[in-house]
Amino acid sequence: MADLREVFPILSDSATGAGEAAISRVEGEAAAGQEGLIGFSFKDASGNVVLPSLTSEGKILVDTEGFGGVCKSDYGSNAGSLSVTTIATLDETVISVSKVYEKFEVLVSCMRDTLWEIVYIDDTNGTPVLTVIAAFLTGPGQFTVIGKIDCLELDTTGGTDDQNIILRATNLDKASTTRGLLACKERAST
Repeated sequence: MADLREVFPILSDSATGAGEAAISRVEGEAAAGQEGLIGFSFKDASGNVVLPSLTSEGKILVDTEGFGGVCKSDYGSNAGSLSVTTIATLDETVISVSKVYEKFEVLVSCMRDTLWEIVYIDDTNGTPVLTVIAAFLTGPGQFTVIGKIDCLELDTTGGTDDQNIILRATNLDKASTTRGLLACKERAST
């Protein structure tokens, strides 16, 4: 009879503390009810070791929400006004509570001096609370502004009822048509 090599008990039974040998497994073998040595290379948010979850096709799930986000945008125009006028609205059908809105972009134009504002509206029990999160001007020599605000973040956690982000315009001297696009990215609140 050939000499059989002894196996070192490199695993420990958590109930008894007794050493156990690892059992070999080959690719394609059913995993249910099997024991063996598993190398942990994943951990959850609490630091606990976990095995990766797989899709029904056996692929590793990848969460890209923190990287890409979902684009939200609206375009509008009006005949111009010397009073505050909403041009574009990202409303409650688009904006959600407990989300973060970032990477704001605007494309606005007007032939006259115009004050533009990006405003967050939290309609708390029918009483809108308005927060201006950015403001800028267009005027002679700068009829069109294309702006990107990478570091501006709006966290709607704690918001109630209807949520809106609007782009609004006020002509400062003479009424003139205003046109504007408001866009941003939405991601989960951390």
